[in-house]
Amino acid sequence: MTTDGKCIYGFISTDEPENLGAIGIDQGEVHIISYQDIAAVVSDSPFMPFDSLPKETLLRNLAIYQAVIERVMKDHHIIPVKFGTTVQGEEELKRILEKGYGQINSNLKEMEDKIELDVAALWSDLETVLKEIGEEGEIKRLKEEAASRSSDQVFEVKINVGKLVKASLDKKREECASHILDVLKRETHDHRYHSVMDDSMILNAAFLINKDKQDVFEGKVGELDRHYQDKINFRIVGPLPPYSFSTFEITKVEFAELNEAREMLGLGKETTAMEIRETYRDLTRKFHPDKLPGNQEAQDRFEKIHKAYHMLSDYCNEERCSFKEVVVREWLSVRPAEQSGTV
Repeated sequence: MTTDGKCIYGFISTDEPENLGAIGIDQGEVHIISYQDIAAVVSDSPFMPFDSLPKETLLRNLAIYQAVIERVMKDHHIIPVKFGTTVQGEEELKRILEKGYGQINSNLKEMEDKIELDVAALWSDLETVLKEIGEEGEIKRLKEEAASRSSDQVFEVKINVGKLVKASLDKKREECASHILDVLKRETHDHRYHSVMDDSMILNAAFLINKDKQDVFEGKVGELDRHYQDKINFRIVGPLPPYSFSTFEITKVEFAELNEAREMLGLGKETTAMEIRETYRDLTRKFHPDKLPGNQEAQDRFEKIHKAYHMLSDYCNEERCSFKEVVVREWLSVRPAEQSGTV
């Protein structure tokens, strides 16, 4: 493990270097390192994979990462970089800023003066909602019918009642979520779903809004709260940077892994994206499991070909690419991370 790494928190628009103090992960000094009119917010950090850290350390580092970004938000609009991104020293950091300049600058302009607000809507009293559902026609009839059934038959009736209750609860949630979303999205540029954790949660979503519209948006949430007469509890988290809409991901490849993928597809020392696609199609037709049913070796090879193709496609995104070791070790990708779908 080397100690000359740089942990990257995000990108901002500035040409002024700055030191924000020892507020980073492992109490590292947080610096703003500029390139032309953009800059990276970084701290000195051991160069190591974050996913190898104990869970407790990982959560502590995540909290620090978020706190640094919130501190920077006071003076700049910031595009976050995926948590746990570390690079080897300032030279590699400058290559990232140079290579990603166009995309970073474009995203910074797109997200200028915008913030994310996350809204969760939950049933204030799920038990009351379930009792109301229990009084619905077919569900009530089945419950009354169960009283006159044998113990063996009662079990089956209970299963059917449970299915009907679940279906009715899901329908209520979908109707409420649709109405809430319809009201809130009028004040936003974009919106995305987060996972609904359990049956008590109706909606969990992120909204991208203009910074000066925060009061208007929160007023709409207040109107919804009054509309549902305390049957639904609303929670707002933010303002946040646009985590759900624009977070950058920086990737590199290991030469040995890429070379193995190249050999798997039988490619030469140079190739094109078209050649990779054509070779992949030929090999998948040849080794498709449907052509060799029950052949585990063919199945394993098919999966390795598929994995190799995706690695090579990510690497070879220019007209022509080289697999020479010196070129591979210099390669990196700077691009927005894939986001969850828009509602």
